[in-house]
Amino acid sequence: MEAKFLTVLADSCKNVFTQMTKTEAVNVSVKRDERLKEIYAVAQVAPYEDFTKKVKGNFLLGFTHERLAVAVASAIAENYGLPGFGDFNENARDVMNEFMNTIVGHTITGWDKMGFRVTFAPPATVENINIRDAAFSCQEAYMIILDLGVDRVVFTITYIDAHRQQLRRRVLVVDDSGIIRGLLAKNLIEAGFTVEVAEDGLAALDRYQTFRPHLTIMDLNMPNLGGLDAMQEISQMDRQAKFIVLTSTARRDEELIARTLNVLSYVVKPVQMQEFVSIVKEALD
Repeated sequence: MEAKFLTVLADSCKNVFTQMTKTEAVNVSVKRDERLKEIYAVAQVAPYEDFTKKVKGNFLLGFTHERLAVAVASAIAENYGLPGFGDFNENARDVMNEFMNTIVGHTITGWDKMGFRVTFAPPATVENINIRDAAFSCQEAYMIILDLGVDRVVFTITYIDAHRQQLRRRVLVVDDSGIIRGLLAKNLIEAGFTVEVAEDGLAALDRYQTFRPHLTIMDLNMPNLGGLDAMQEISQMDRQAKFIVLTSTARRDEELIARTLNVLSYVVKPVQMQEFVSIVKEALD
């Protein structure tokens, strides 16, 4: 995202916060968030997408502790003559939804004037969200920081630059083991690939249609829908679909079925990560 769009978003956060809380913001700044490790106790998430489908992502207002979200909600409520909150209840959620909606409205207006025409989905409250989870993978994150003189409020904005991702190779990793999914995804991301994951064949069918990977890493033995059946269904959707099979067995019948599909290679578990990444690179080259 260009700096000018982040500046509009930062100004919107500052202006709405000061207006709705009557609290003076001494300074507002934007910086790249390199940590991406925080688990937010409470977050407001508003997905957005531009009309030309080049950029999509999530605008996320996150609080590392629930008491911080309660403090902001209480400050807004008290400014309107309402009682504050002792915890993050339904009334506090309503106040924060209105707060986020107002920031989004100001941002849409500012971006529209600059030719960046987007649509936002209604914000939703999410608790205990880790922005490194799959829902927020492959994103660049920025923080908008408001200095209030006596304290500091941090707004975290995450986004996906879908246009740039088209220039990178997309790999879908399908395995029912969360540990294996995480390890494979981590090594592929470090190698420069754009990665999404799925926990079984059914989830893979759904992810494939939205992610449109250049290559799918498919485990064979999974619950709900096995790898062979999933590959067959994916191949019916996309005749150009390419696969690398993960297997802990070497059954003749599985190999014969896989030969009818576009399987480029077999990786036998346990996976040797360096060799695995090389196989993926070779398959996509």
